[in-house]
Amino acid sequence: MKNTNLKKGLVALTTAALVASFAVVVPSAARAAEPTCSVAPLALYNVANVTTCTGVDEKGSKYEIRMPANFNGTLFLYSHGIRKGVNLPAIPVVAPTGYIVDTSPDVAPSAEVATSLLKQGFALAGAGVQVQAWNLAEQTYANLLLNSIARDTFPKIDKVVGWGNSLGALSTQAVAEQYPGTFDAVGNMCLAESGLAEITMALDLLWGFKSFFDPTIKATGYSAGTNGYMEMLGDIQKVLGVLVALQTAIAINPTAPTWPTTSGVPAAYQGIPVRSAVLLLGLISGLSTQSKTYDSASGPAGDGETSFGLVLSPALAVLENSVDAVGLAIVANYDMEMRAGGIVYDNSKTDYSARLGDDGDTYAAALSGKTYTGVLLSILKASPRVTADPAAVARFKAVYDYGLQGKVTVPTVTLTATADHITPPGATQYFISKYEADVSKGRAGVEGASQAGLVTSIWNKPSDSYSTFKDGKPVTPTLAPNGTTHCNFTTSQTLLVAKLLAAAAKSGKSPSASTVKAAIKKDANLFVDPNYQAPLFKYRQ
Repeated sequence: MKNTNLKKGLVALTTAALVASFAVVVPSAARAAEPTCSVAPLALYNVANVTTCTGVDEKGSKYEIRMPANFNGTLFLYSHGIRKGVNLPAIPVVAPTGYIVDTSPDVAPSAEVATSLLKQGFALAGAGVQVQAWNLAEQTYANLLLNSIARDTFPKIDKVVGWGNSLGALSTQAVAEQYPGTFDAVGNMCLAESGLAEITMALDLLWGFKSFFDPTIKATGYSAGTNGYMEMLGDIQKVLGVLVALQTAIAINPTAPTWPTTSGVPAAYQGIPVRSAVLLLGLISGLSTQSKTYDSASGPAGDGETSFGLVLSPALAVLENSVDAVGLAIVANYDMEMRAGGIVYDNSKTDYSARLGDDGDTYAAALSGKTYTGVLLSILKASPRVTADPAAVARFKAVYDYGLQGKVTVPTVTLTATADHITPPGATQYFISKYEADVSKGRAGVEGASQAGLVTSIWNKPSDSYSTFKDGKPVTPTLAPNGTTHCNFTTSQTLLVAKLLAAAAKSGKSPSASTVKAAIKKDANLFVDPNYQAPLFKYRQ
């Protein structure tokens, strides 16, 4: 199906099936006005003669369309990642200057990427969405509406590339799977999995912090209204206190750091180095053991170089990654519970010994040996568990969540970091596995069925060694090394994906293996390997 024939079809979709699915979360609004357009140089993007159209769609989402004078026929429709869904006061680390909910649209992953694409003649578009946080349903709807608005405003659009980061990648893939023909090519960068998958990973970590370090952390079951909001803020404060206590203890005595004074773990067990407890939580939840500062291998030159890399670095990496991951877990879970009307996380039957699996042997030294590992797992086994509200889970699944189906009918390129601590590579691997399973059904040629050879997977890995030390102490870099943290791709890597997508949208074919290898040969952090299998999310293993 050609995109040029989709305009009327999309209008029908957004007034029928999609409305039925999302009516509960997307409140009705007056019919949107026509976009306001003007031609002017774009100072932000350093591009001349660009027509800029802005507006608010019929459901209240702001949008922008940027059309260059040298338009080449292809529009890139971008979906940004998750943003906080509530205003926050000034909170160290989480919101240093405070936070106001941001509903502004982004038309590309960065200004540098936008500048390059506009100068090449590509049009850009993006929706801000009227609500933030886990807004998958609303973002999916906004994508469909914006695609239709852009086509109506600029009939010369011939091809549309849908792409996004994180939650934006998931919403883009959701559109592609549910409404084949909307996009001519799809780019999924640092792909998120379903909301329940993501929150299971995040809450396993947060629940572990509660169990080991501060039993007064609420973590789940937030109250409605102002009380729940204050409970959420209180949890952030408590977790930050725990993180500071852990960092301080490890800095004073890395070999045998003390436990936080807020811990409810019996004193008899607190002889276990607390860094081992931190690492255990990272391993059972699936948090990366590589971070901005720690490569999980290097140590300061000298007698302790090897032991630092084996024993300390993995735990320190998990601790550094936890600063982002636990804070996001609190805010994201609060949002999901408010949307669903109850608890959606459940670990009532989780076997954390099984979750640890072979990692117990791989990281035996850093975990302080099997005996101590067994004690830590026994503490988790005895800790109070969380049982989800079935009605809340059902509501969340029906309205707010989306499980990747792996249905691929147009060329699709994924770019995934192997050490991403927010959207681990297991999300992309799950998508690939679902795609391969759909292809194996042997329905080639059937409309809407996955076709073989349409997915190109590019992996982004940190350098084998990037940690640096001064006077025997680790040095935290100003900029995170490529391949660490969340969606940390360079401008050239993102533009490489865009180039592949543009060519694929035009040809209808995925880039060949030789084309991709030639494109990435000068980038030591990128690789393609059909035999590479990223570990699935821990709860799927």
